[in-house]
Amino acid sequence: MNPDYLMLGHITSDLLPDGSTIPGGTSLYAARTAQRLGRHPGIVSAQATLPADWPSTVPVATVSHSTAPIFENRYTPNGRIQFLHGDALPLVATDIPTAWRTPAIVHFGPILAETPLTLVDAFPEALIGMTPQGMMRRWQKPFPSLIEYIPFDPAPELLKKVDILVMSIEDVHGDRSVAERYAQHCGIVALTYGAKGADIFIDGSPIHIPAYPANEVDPTGAGDVFAAALLVRYQETRDAVVAAYFAAVVAAASVEGLGISAIPDRLTIESRVQQHRS
Repeated sequence: MNPDYLMLGHITSDLLPDGSTIPGGTSLYAARTAQRLGRHPGIVSAQATLPADWPSTVPVATVSHSTAPIFENRYTPNGRIQFLHGDALPLVATDIPTAWRTPAIVHFGPILAETPLTLVDAFPEALIGMTPQGMMRRWQKPFPSLIEYIPFDPAPELLKKVDILVMSIEDVHGDRSVAERYAQHCGIVALTYGAKGADIFIDGSPIHIPAYPANEVDPTGAGDVFAAALLVRYQETRDAVVAAYFAAVVAAASVEGLGISAIPDRLTIESRVQQHRS
């Protein structure tokens, strides 16, 4: 079956303190979320190692010209510092299998600015979502290279082609005005605050969505889970507020266990949504 949720973005190789690596990245968490919610996702990525428990029903089309970028997180008293030990080349339209070019949803999930917004023109009928974190990173060779923040300032005419833009307050270094500027051109912008919920800008006007209660075990990937759930539910309902409340429930459930294994299925989420309504 061809994907109805197309995930564009490199799977990463994350370097651990003991020198080993584990797979990571937006693509893994978002595609797994879409699959758990009943969609048929597919990922286009650089060549990468998949998690041992990766479902065989979620195909990954790897490009021959690039291997997985290698990230390292170092934790200091002043917060997390990221280093890059190896980069990967941008994706181009010909990297996407021909049979995969008519999905209902396309999610741009760059890690290292590898999904240029010009690719949106290849999907004129799809709902376009983007998590632009990887467009806000700067690095240089030789490796390892400290990853620095740079503003993401797309042309307004390109930003207007994105239906839903999702980022965290950490992505924009605490500057809420970045999301407000995006919301001048993009119809739906979500700015997440972790346990403090999210703001959803609809045609420039913000609505606060409270976080759903959770017993946090591992917050890794929660923002990517939120984004995927938001896209899936919005495509079903065309109601951004309903979709955002749904996404908050999915993201909360995902942090109650380790890694992608904690992402809940649709029945679990529907039950939690119903409890929340009650």
